[in-house]
Amino acid sequence: MLKTLLTTTAEDEKQNTKWLSRYLSILLLVLTVIVAAIPGTLYIMRRADAQVALGNAKSLRMALDTAATEHYGSGKPFRDTASFGGVTEEAWRQVITDSRVPGDFWVLQMDESGYEVQRFCYQEGDFLVTYCREPLTYEVFYQQEFIRTSEPKELLKN
Repeated sequence: MLKTLLTTTAEDEKQNTKWLSRYLSILLLVLTVIVAAIPGTLYIMRRADAQVALGNAKSLRMALDTAATEHYGSGKPFRDTASFGGVTEEAWRQVITDSRVPGDFWVLQMDESGYEVQRFCYQEGDFLVTYCREPLTYEVFYQQEFIRTSEPKELLKN
């Protein structure tokens, strides 16, 4: 009877060890798959956010063109380099209202008439979108600051 009891206990320990090793192997496999999938998933999510920022920049371009046409038709000025965004305050409000974009924009270049936007930048979160009319291009940049340096004030005065 003692021999049977010792044999059963030894077999139970072998069985428990077998289950524990299987459980740990499966756990290791699952963790490996998760760790391998994280960078790809983050890239896909960042790419989707970039597509959203690009879509918002396109909406902004259409709103800028519409506002410029309305201001041109009514004889009001559109360009104002001293104002926020490079357009008059009235035009800025109209563009923000019409486009409903969550970011900020800056008009960088206008044509000679002052009513056609040639270049602008649009920033939404960590994304910066640049627009150029000729040739028609949009570029989306993901901004991440790694290093920021500043010169001592004594060096800047010289």
